[in-house]
This record gives sequence, C-alpha cells and structure tokens, in this order.
Amino acid sequence: MKKTWRGLMAGLLGISMLLGSLGSVSAAATPKDIQGHWAQKQLQSWLDKGYLGGYPDGTVKPNKAITRGEYVALINRLFGFTETASISFTDVKSTNWVYSEVAKAVKAGYIGGYENNTFRANNPLTRQEAAVIAAKVLKLSTSSTTLKFKDSAQVAAWAKGAVVAAADKKIINGYPDGTFGPKKSLTRAEAVGIISNSVVYKPSGTGGVTPTPAPTATPAPTATPVPSTSPTATPVTGGSGGGTGGGGGGNVTLPSVSNVTYGHVGSVTADVYVTPSVTGAVYYVVAPYSINVTAPTVAQVKNGLTSAGTAGVHSGTIATTANTTVVFSVYGLSAGTEYTVYVALADNSGNWSGVTPLRLKTAASSTTSLTQVGVESIGTVTAAVYAKYGQTEGLPAPLKYVVVKATEADPTAQQISEGKDSAGVVLTGTFTGPNSTVSPGAKHTFALSGLTSNTAYKIFFITGSNGNFSPVEILRIQTK
Repeated sequence: MKKTWRGLMAGLLGISMLLGSLGSVSAAATPKDIQGHWAQKQLQSWLDKGYLGGYPDGTVKPNKAITRGEYVALINRLFGFTETASISFTDVKSTNWVYSEVAKAVKAGYIGGYENNTFRANNPLTRQEAAVIAAKVLKLSTSSTTLKFKDSAQVAAWAKGAVVAAADKKIINGYPDGTFGPKKSLTRAEAVGIISNSVVYKPSGTGGVTPTPAPTATPAPTATPVPSTSPTATPVTGGSGGGTGGGGGGNVTLPSVSNVTYGHVGSVTADVYVTPSVTGAVYYVVAPYSINVTAPTVAQVKNGLTSAGTAGVHSGTIATTANTTVVFSVYGLSAGTEYTVYVALADNSGNWSGVTPLRLKTAASSTTSLTQVGVESIGTVTAAVYAKYGQTEGLPAPLKYVVVKATEADPTAQQISEGKDSAGVVLTGTFTGPNSTVSPGAKHTFALSGLTSNTAYKIFFITGSNGNFSPVEILRIQTK
C-alpha cells in the first residue's frame, strides 16, 4: 500500500499539486512554516510517512490555495478515476496538462463547468465547492439543507445540501467562530484534512489508494488574508507551421509565470510576487473580485483594462529576468475588499503567456487607517509619493513613513513609527517623515530626494502611536 500511495504522489509532482518531493518513511524535520499551525500534527504525520513533500526552500506552504484543476487531478488519482468524457470547455485546451484530468472529473460526474462553457482550472477551489465534490464522490445524502453556521446565508443554494452532509460527517469542519467560510479558497492543509477524512466514507470498488485517516484540526480565523495563488503554468507548445520570418516555423514554447502570490497586504496596498519563465516584462491589472466576472484577455491586461473594457483599479508593468522572482506593489485599493490581480508575461520576442489570476483581500480599516497611498512621479534620484489617512472630521494621529532599499529587511511597525530602519538606525532627511502631525482626511504629498538611480526602494507608511498602529502600507518604487 505504501508503494501504491508513493506512486500516486510521484504522479502529482509534474502538475504542481499538493506535494513537493517525497520524503522518506522515517521522521522528517518539522518545516518552519508549519510550526504552531493548526494542522501541524497531521501535516507532520504525512511528511514522516512520505505522503507529503515540501518545497526546495524547506517550506510546506500549508496556507497556499488549491486550484480547481489541481484538486480534480488529486481526486482522480485518489479514487482511481481513469475514464474520460468528451469535453469542449473554451478555456481548457487539449495541450494543457489539466485537459485529461478535467475529462476524467466530468466523466466521474463530480464537477462541471460554468454557464459560459468555461472550466476555470486556474481558479482557487472554494470550500463550498470542495464540499460538493466530497458529497458527489462519496455519494452522500444531500437532502438536508438546514445549516447551522453563522454565515449560512453566504452558502450558495447549489452547495447547501453538500455543506450539510460534509460538515455532518466532519469531512469539512467549520471555524471556531461558528462560520463555514463557503467562499474562502481551500488551502493545502485543508485539502490534506479533507483527503484523510474522506477515505473513511470512500465507496467500495472505486480504486485509487487509501491512506490512513487522521483527525483534522479546525483552522482558526486570522486577520491575515488567505492567499489565493496560482500553480506553476505548464508551457504550451505551438504546432509546426510555415513561419513568416527567420525562424521558419517549428515549435514555440510560450512564456509562463509561476509562484504568483502575495506577500504583505495592508488596507490599501499589497505586494505581489511573480516568477517568469523567460526574460521580458510582466503586465498586471487589478479589479474588484466577483465570482461572475471573467478574466480579461492578454491584450486587456497589457492595456490595464478589465474584461468589461474599463480601466482597472491599478495596473502597470515591470521588467523581468527568467526564473527570477519580481515583486511589485499594487495600490488604490479599499480596506476589507476582495480583489483579483490579473498577470500576463511577454518575452522579448513578443510571445505572450496566458492570464493568471491572483485573488486577495485587504485588511480591515480603523479610524486612523491609511485610506490612500500612491506614487505621483519617479525620477533618477527623486520621487514623489502621497498618503492619506482617517476622515476629515476625525482626530489627528501621527503619520510616519520610512524609505529603505528593497534589498533591506522590513522594519517593524514600532520602528517605522520611530523613523528607524530594521537595524534600529534612525533615518534622516527625506528617508523619513513627516516630523509633525498631519491632518486626517487630506492628501499629503512627500518629495523624496537623495535616492540612487536605477535602484528599487520600499516605502513604509503607518499611523498611530504607543503600540496602537494601523496596518502597515508598503509602496515599491524603482528609480530611473
């Protein structure tokens, strides 16, 4: 059985599934990013048994989101689904790795597409979608639709029976605060829990593998948004043709992006990380998230437009080097709001990747939270940035910023409020400010000078004092 399970896991590596490289059967070291995690015991058990592998940097990324395509591939292998149906989703090409997995899932009858004939394989799988899949695969009764969660009204009508059934059998648990979080993205840790809990009710004769189930802990809500990241894109090869230039046709490997995720998220800003497969430029556009909104085309992303043809909340482009992660700030956001950052990559020959979505939610606001942060201009050794906090009728509060090079460590909120860098050194000149309280509800522009040309900087903004601070906002700029 162990060999069978390892064979399953090895088959998942090529499609950026839940697992990294397989570990040994002996006890594995505890990765730093699962220490203290609600699912540490279960994740460690899987690591020890070789069921779960980590990433090259020694992490497991338990909070990384699972996409629809990744999840159906895992279900297919776990339950032994091999027969395929004929599919014609407009966004699932026969050259894509997920094509056969979607065809198996449709044949097995546990998932379908959307009303516009798309499948959206790269979209994060939500918790209510996972409940529906579990109910269909395990043939659970979904006749009862009486939900007992505080956010039951947020559960879609088509998922209520499945959520009741999955929760009743403790396949998918609710949160300690009494909510279910139906629209939240399913994480790697939660997926491990669902798999372990599902095998108890696995119908006989379905094939696949049967790992030993383990009790699932319930994740506690956190103020930090749950990341919705995208999997490593699989390069698509074009067919051989006549060609119209020096190349004379032949196969072309299109650019792709991977590790599309976010780092720091404030109330009105967010850091986005992208790793390109080729040297070129990444284009991005930000739009409010909606389950019914389709992704923009590559041309729209390039022009900073949403799928509706309107300007995005924020857009831009940044030069990239192959296999080197770039970081950029998106701003102009509103507190406590879900957004999608759409990313596309162009290489130096004019070839384009597909569009990859990244979903995130900004931090909640407070009476002194920053309400606006942005860039007005950037020169070779100067820049102008702006910030706004609170309401016009609100009470004044200290507003502080510090400027450090992008290669330096991030200062703490307390250090920012004191005008210091991460080493505790007090910054001077325009690298910190302002030195007096500024009025709430008004836009304040800060002129920065003494910068170095062609250099990346991070600008940290914060309001508050005595340990009572707003969420930190980060702006990243690159001088010319």
